Amino acid sequence: MRKLFLLFSIALFFLAAGLASAHQPELVYLQSGEVQIINPEVSRALYDELKGGPRYYLIDSAKDFDLYINLLVPEEANRDGRYSADVFDANGEKLFSLDGSSFEWKEYYEPFGRDYYLKGPELDKQVPAGKYKIEVYSKDNLGKYVLAVGKTEAFDIKSTLNVYWQLPLLKITFFKTSVLQFFFTPFGIVGIGFIGGLLVLIALVNYLIGLAKETIKHNQAKTLLLTSSGMVEMKDEIIKLLQKPAYDVTVAFIITASKPVENLDYVKRDWTIMREEMGFNIEEVDIEGKKEEEVLKLLELKDIIYVVGGNTFYLLKAMRECNFEKVIRKLLKEGKVYIGASAGSIVAGRTIKTAGWKNADKNFVGLKDLRGLNLVPFDIFVHYQPEHDEIIKSEIKNPRKRAKKLRILTDQQAFLVQGKEIDLIGDGDAVVV
Repeated sequence: MRKLFLLFSIALFFLAAGLASAHQPELVYLQSGEVQIINPEVSRALYDELKGGPRYYLIDSAKDFDLYINLLVPEEANRDGRYSADVFDANGEKLFSLDGSSFEWKEYYEPFGRDYYLKGPELDKQVPAGKYKIEVYSKDNLGKYVLAVGKTEAFDIKSTLNVYWQLPLLKITFFKTSVLQFFFTPFGIVGIGFIGGLLVLIALVNYLIGLAKETIKHNQAKTLLLTSSGMVEMKDEIIKLLQKPAYDVTVAFIITASKPVENLDYVKRDWTIMREEMGFNIEEVDIEGKKEEEVLKLLELKDIIYVVGGNTFYLLKAMRECNFEKVIRKLLKEGKVYIGASAGSIVAGRTIKTAGWKNADKNFVGLKDLRGLNLVPFDIFVHYQPEHDEIIKSEIKNPRKRAKKLRILTDQQAFLVQGKEIDLIGDGDAVVV
């Protein structure tokens, strides 16, 4: 952010350095009464309007100074306006007079505001310290004009920034032209460049913040075992994860994904292995139709959250409705173990797109948002067989994207996730398609 503001400041510096023929704009036509001119040698353009009487400008200088004034009129808004000015000292004595009625006004183009003027008489005199009054008037004392004063260019950062609200307002109210012209001026071009750079920076910062949050999510303390076929091949690995005897282990056996499935032999098999062979204390849980608080209460006292396979789309829809992702992230931080089987593993990934690749799972629930729980930074393809190679290649054609976004499991394999460490366990090497 500091670099961007530094670049903007440099751009403004060079822009200000090039304003040799420009004046600091001041919209005094909105003021009433006499106008005080501070630092009369500093170049300013006082945009003003006579409304039935003359206009007075006051100068009080403690030192001798160069008194420069010039009268102009905006060509589009007041082409026929002709104005004069008289300069008086503190005693009311007239010192100088500019007769605009007999002067030959000439066309003048101001490039930085991209505006056309008619330039009238000017005065450039060295005068002693003191008080002075400038009176501007015309035959009917009506109409818009510009009083330019001073010759010393002093466009610092503050005065340059001031242009960004003065010029657009002038375009609309004084010149009666489109404010869009402002964006073609040097000020507008620098402003657009700055805003564009700022938007790019904001987008980059948001991206980096999102990336950091994503990294933190995946590096948080957590233990997951993501299997392809469930308990049959992974009994020994599950035992290794436990910190206490099997008879003290409690399991939430989430059967939601299996509800649309006719053949539930795989569910009964895993239940039997856990309960009878391993001796765990199991409670069957269905998260469908429950609120977040209910699901948390059902799971918070369990050691293992076991999510059986079935229809992945149906499972994810139920998880969304009870805010399961928030619940499971909380429980993982507390040391609970998440074990997924088939659909229970797929939902743990970035998306569940792989669930429909083999026409195994039907999206009969009409789920459109296929983002998963994002517990691991990739998608998971389960029940792999060599004949699936062509399907996988057709879904992700770029080999680099396949390697980055997809992990493949045979029924003899699983991913063991502990914190930020992700290991392939089981029989066989990692499948690369």
